[in-house]
Amino acid sequence: MIIVLGPPTSHRISAAQELLEAEVSDQVLLTVGRAGSGRWSAERLSVCGDDRFTCVVPIPMTTKGEARMLRWWARDHGARSAVVVTFTPHVERARYVFSRCFAGDVAVVGVGEPLTFIDWIYQYVYQSMAFAKALSTPCTVPGE
Repeated sequence: MIIVLGPPTSHRISAAQELLEAEVSDQVLLTVGRAGSGRWSAERLSVCGDDRFTCVVPIPMTTKGEARMLRWWARDHGARSAVVVTFTPHVERARYVFSRCFAGDVAVVGVGEPLTFIDWIYQYVYQSMAFAKALSTPCTVPGE
């Protein structure tokens, strides 16, 4: 299984398509926004009409929400491993969260996306704070 974390940018979708062509998997789970939420919603993404792509809105729209979505999907479809596609600043946190929230084997692929110097500073601060939160909160939610 290949899972593309949101937002589903063209860079991440291209990386998933390359993985499909390399026969890493024959199915992509693509994180999208709620219907009507703009350019990241399933109705705005042409790949959501491709049989190899399943476009799903995780609840909540967080990395842990995406990891739980994969866990449920894998349980229902018999997947025991996943390749997670995200952008480079998110790789380490995604690896940590998915290793805690998904029982199967996980590989995380970082995709280069154009970022300004200010974007890199923002991502460093954001990812650091989000990693601290991930360290201190469980993967499960009440009722799971």
